[in-house]
Amino acid sequence: MTPKEREILIKRIWKVVTYVVLITFALVYLMPFIRSLVASFMTWAQASHYPPQWIPHPFTLENYQKLFRLELFPRWIRNTALYAGLIIAGNIVFSSMAGYAFARLEFPGRDAIFSALLSLLMIPMFVTLVPNYIIIYKLGLIDNIFGLALLGLVNVSSIFLMKQYFVSLSDEIFEAARLDGCGPVKAFFHIALPLARPALGAVAVYQFLGSWNAFIGPLIFLRSPENFTLPVGLSFAFQRSMWTEYTPIIAGSLVASAPTIILFLVLNKYLIRGIVITGGKG
Repeated sequence: MTPKEREILIKRIWKVVTYVVLITFALVYLMPFIRSLVASFMTWAQASHYPPQWIPHPFTLENYQKLFRLELFPRWIRNTALYAGLIIAGNIVFSSMAGYAFARLEFPGRDAIFSALLSLLMIPMFVTLVPNYIIIYKLGLIDNIFGLALLGLVNVSSIFLMKQYFVSLSDEIFEAARLDGCGPVKAFFHIALPLARPALGAVAVYQFLGSWNAFIGPLIFLRSPENFTLPVGLSFAFQRSMWTEYTPIIAGSLVASAPTIILFLVLNKYLIRGIVITGGKG
């Protein structure tokens, strides 16, 4: 065997080993989800059987039927969709404006203000829960989806992502626009925003994942069952209902996670793009 053939063989072996390791880790991480998916089509007796059974026998939709018989279940879905939609819209509008200002406009204290904003990422959300609660209470928006969404209309991480993207754009484009008489506002709407679609998509995906799965915020700021979001509603249904099995909650968790899974499969390129953007030049 020649040295070149030996080198090719070693590369192939390492490639096989790499794939085996990655597939093994993927299966380990997917195992709880696969187990939940299988258990959602089982009776509680079969799902709790030891050793675990991986094929539903008998196959049943009873858990999903119990779930959709909940009167408030459709409303919880609508509330969650409304909350996520408001968060996405707010972050796209305000974060893009702020990111453009920090990236392309010159004003006193710009870098200091941006550094102060980034420092907010170091503060745990639990530290701001009480002040935020007082603010929302004074505004009379407790137990209101719009009041809850008000706290997340702008996000520091979204501002950072948009700022990084606008910085990465060519300076020549904006210089040519300025020479043609295009002001900062016009340049933002006609040049920066059309070019920022990948970054806006990344912001939308990240904010949807965070708001759709949010639990602590809705738990603190919402009181009436009819105003609950889906994660809080499912917890409430399990605690207050006569269910003695966990399988309906497993089915509910899968229904709640379905939009995020679909979104990831369809728009995962935007998630990757978001990671690339934040690693760009600053």
